[in-house]
Amino acid sequence: MARASGSLQRGTVVPDSIQGVCAIVLAAGEGRRYRERRDEDKLLVSSSGAIGAPPVLAETLSALTGMTERLLVVTRDDNLQLLAWLERQAGRFNAEILAVRTNGLGHSLAQAVAHRSARRGWLVALGDMPYVERDSIARLVAAIQPQRLMVPTYQGRRGNPRGIGADYLDRLLALEGDRGAQELFASTAVEEIEVDDPGVLQDIDRPEDRRIR
Repeated sequence: MARASGSLQRGTVVPDSIQGVCAIVLAAGEGRRYRERRDEDKLLVSSSGAIGAPPVLAETLSALTGMTERLLVVTRDDNLQLLAWLERQAGRFNAEILAVRTNGLGHSLAQAVAHRSARRGWLVALGDMPYVERDSIARLVAAIQPQRLMVPTYQGRRGNPRGIGADYLDRLLALEGDRGAQELFASTAVEEIEVDDPGVLQDIDRPEDRRIR
């Protein structure tokens, strides 16, 4: 169910480059590998060792704010700590919250696209990747079209976030379990966008994955 919304205000002028694109932030995992080391929600810990660094999820959302027509955060309906944080903070990012029961990443994504359609497509981001640069996001968003699958690469390695065109809606709705959209991106139809941004490869699975500053 949707717990809160941050829809665009009436009269807001949406740039052509972002019209018809919805960013989906997947934040419904359990973060087991992080919790094995520290009993904390990794999305709410500081994104770096710098004094006053924002939480991981805040940094992720900040990079995405204003980059697409809509911004949707998907989390578990039983993660009360994260939901409470989102309900306090979502307005800062003009983000909508979708709280779901899920059996994995793919199921979360299926529920997200069912909840929020998009004329051109979706930019699918991971909540635990706070270091992606806005320039990289802008390039991906500008390239999203209904028939396209887009992936950023850094030094030849594929990363995230990824662009999925609206023509793939039916395949997204059929997703189950934890594999996400990996099968889509095994296709030769995927278009790679090379970026000078190591952040597209850097997720936070363990405490030592956070940048020092």
